[in-house]
Amino acid sequence: MSDDNELVWQSSIGDYAAFKTQTFEGKPVLTFFNGVSLPEPYGWGHGIIQILDDSYTSLYNVSLTAEEEHFVTIAELDPKQLTSYLDMHESRITTQDTILVTAYNVTKYDLSSVGGPKDGWVTDCLFYELDVKTSRILFKWSVLDHVDQIPISDVLQFYPISDFGKNQSIPYGYFHINSVDKFQDGSYLISSRYYCSIFKIARNGTVEWTLQGQSGGDFQLDGRLSFCYQHDARILRDLGNVVQISIFDNDNSEVVSGVNQTKGLFVTLNTETMKATLDQEYFDPQDRIFSHSQGNVQTLDNGNVMMGYGSTPKIREYSPDGAVLMTAQFGRGDGLIFSYRAYRQPWVGRPEIPPSAFACVDAVNNKTMVYMSWLGATEHNSWRIYAGSRNSSLILSADVKKTGFETLASIPGQPPLIQVEAQGPETTRTSPVITPQKVC
Repeated sequence: MSDDNELVWQSSIGDYAAFKTQTFEGKPVLTFFNGVSLPEPYGWGHGIIQILDDSYTSLYNVSLTAEEEHFVTIAELDPKQLTSYLDMHESRITTQDTILVTAYNVTKYDLSSVGGPKDGWVTDCLFYELDVKTSRILFKWSVLDHVDQIPISDVLQFYPISDFGKNQSIPYGYFHINSVDKFQDGSYLISSRYYCSIFKIARNGTVEWTLQGQSGGDFQLDGRLSFCYQHDARILRDLGNVVQISIFDNDNSEVVSGVNQTKGLFVTLNTETMKATLDQEYFDPQDRIFSHSQGNVQTLDNGNVMMGYGSTPKIREYSPDGAVLMTAQFGRGDGLIFSYRAYRQPWVGRPEIPPSAFACVDAVNNKTMVYMSWLGATEHNSWRIYAGSRNSSLILSADVKKTGFETLASIPGQPPLIQVEAQGPETTRTSPVITPQKVC
């Protein structure tokens, strides 16, 4: 969507998530998850990460197969129908032009130590750094490989085992990884929803430190800082021993909901003093939101902060000091219409497909109505309408300004053939020739 609330581009119907613009090899691209997403109590998916160029042409499909990584899914899904097991929670292109992705693997595991079955099932959470062009694995991390540092018992307060883990259909999804970022030293920042924790993962896979939103973990929290069930932990400044991160603080879940409103947090971590300090929080006291899942915080180039509220169909922009600048709602009802994340980003679209036109005759007024659009294009600012009785002899009938995604204009008479042409400083493209419908 444009700043004027006009459509720019839409895909075909599918199960998509995490749609955003990024940069790959110095050029702008669109990236998104395309696959099968599983609703709560799972909250994860299997699919590919698609990467399109500015003409909306597919460049790469990043994937990992069951054969490559021995993935297993829930019993209700047919693994033969799954071409890739990448998850929707992460698809971040790094400054090294690699991509960070997540995966969920249904795994047999002994849960007797935490009150579950000895022959239990869990969802192992993994993240990878992959080569974009080949999907070659450059780094791999599994939470089950690190239960010595991240014990399953630590999560019970925030995500009780309940009836989970009894079989392959209801695995205990205790960790729930939902974001991955990369530090300058090559280590990683990951977020676990149900541990209410942010972890720094060293290059050898060990846990370097834990920031727990209630107890602090390895850090001492200042008196104002608290978070839980968070999403989208991002590195804002990396100065070595001092790091600033942003967090989308849901603090709502199946366990606790409707108590703490959703906020965006900026937090500074000092790894010498091991203190965590709240720098700024973003929320609207006049419109309390209790987002149950998903969501993100984005810092804009001008210092403003954009928040997408995930399961609550709203986006909101704040000034750096927390004043509300804009709110947009794109659906009714929490959990009915939602967007995993929302961003405000510059984009120049140069589609391969031509413009589209539709025309119909208003016989009473002896004129023809012409509707013009160009899916994905951003650089045209006017339209020319050509009309006539033969393709080879169409003449200019009107020149009008673009008035949104679809521009409507009328021309006198009832010509049998119509063609439109999009015009811009560096763009000229014509539509196919069409025949107007006899009645509007």
